[in-house]
Amino acid sequence: MTAVSAIKKFAPLKAIVVTGIISIVLVLAGTVGLLVLQGKLHEDVEKKQACYLDLVAFRGKLIEFELHRTHPESHHLFSEELPGLSEEPAGVILFMYDKLAVEMKAAGFNNLPVLHAARQNSPAMLALENFELFRFELDNTIQKVDLESRGAADKLVDINHFFLFFILAILLSLSITAGWLLHNNYRQTLIPLAQLASQLKLINRNIPESIHDTAEEMKKELTETDSSSDITQIAESIMSFCGDIEAKNKKLDELHIRDEKTNLYNYRHFKERLITEVERAKLPGDRVSLVMIDIDHFKRYNDANGHIAGDKVLELLAGIISSQCRTTDLPSRFGGEEFALLFPKTDSLTAWEIAERLRKIISIEPFPHEKHQPEGQLTVSIGIATFPADATDWYTLINNADRALYKAKSAGRNNVVTFASMNTDSTTTG
Repeated sequence: MTAVSAIKKFAPLKAIVVTGIISIVLVLAGTVGLLVLQGKLHEDVEKKQACYLDLVAFRGKLIEFELHRTHPESHHLFSEELPGLSEEPAGVILFMYDKLAVEMKAAGFNNLPVLHAARQNSPAMLALENFELFRFELDNTIQKVDLESRGAADKLVDINHFFLFFILAILLSLSITAGWLLHNNYRQTLIPLAQLASQLKLINRNIPESIHDTAEEMKKELTETDSSSDITQIAESIMSFCGDIEAKNKKLDELHIRDEKTNLYNYRHFKERLITEVERAKLPGDRVSLVMIDIDHFKRYNDANGHIAGDKVLELLAGIISSQCRTTDLPSRFGGEEFALLFPKTDSLTAWEIAERLRKIISIEPFPHEKHQPEGQLTVSIGIATFPADATDWYTLINNADRALYKAKSAGRNNVVTFASMNTDSTTTG
């Protein structure tokens, strides 16, 4: 006996009720399964993304370690950021790796074999030949973690799309059965449902905007077509579901580019934008300025008040920095207590004016426990470099802005120094 023959034996109303009950059961089961699976995937995405960000930070610390070997005077960078550890930079690297190994294991990644195998032999583990090998391995691991993080995020999005198509299949089955049995009595249901299905088929899961466009088109057709109350409710539910998917997609995008503590842009997104803006600034007459900000005596503040209070200061500073930035600017957390501001289409003088205004606002801001700081207030030092006047590429631009920042610190802190002024001073002295 075929399925069509079996359906014919049912009264029209009974067939619709049975089909409706089966559809509801499938939707509920699918929704429960989706919520459980979505929660697990979301937790996995967060762990992998956090691991990726910490790996990038660890790589930055290795770069500082290499800088320390060639410039021993930079040793204070390690002790300021990780108080209470050994004064040896290698000890800082090992401490960070031990914490990172735990996080990588929780995220489902293997430890870094080269560093892990030499963990018991710390004096020789960061020798030049081992250091280069470890750097290479670390870069590969970062790429792998980044790919898996993106893959996990894509999988989460795919699950949402799959569930959307699952609902579509249920709706199509329900509508075809009801239309075949009662096509003369339910013309207001069958035609709008066909239009709804045609819109949902246009969704392209590789183009996030298509979900929004489909929901808008469904809303437009819903107002123009004389639909039954059932179809109206179904269409509104799908539009609401599309809105939820769109909001979660945006949240996932934000997780990729935002710093967790400050909600500023993270280093990865900052670097991508910096490279893009520098390439754009190679056009005649264009330029881009980079501002590096570092909190003065932040180690002393953390030692006196604890890291929780220090994190609160970072949040407050991030809010002040964001409030002073223009819509075209890119405020980001560079790492530790250091911030980076990217000013597209901005010359050195304008960048200095913005930075000086920001420095003054921070110096008079009443931060908690700042009376224990030197001079009785919490301050920042700021360095500025501008492309193409001060650098030939994005990497040099960061280095020169950082050099200006250290000049500001060595000159007494709580001031703003441009890289161009450093060159002028050296020329005058010569």
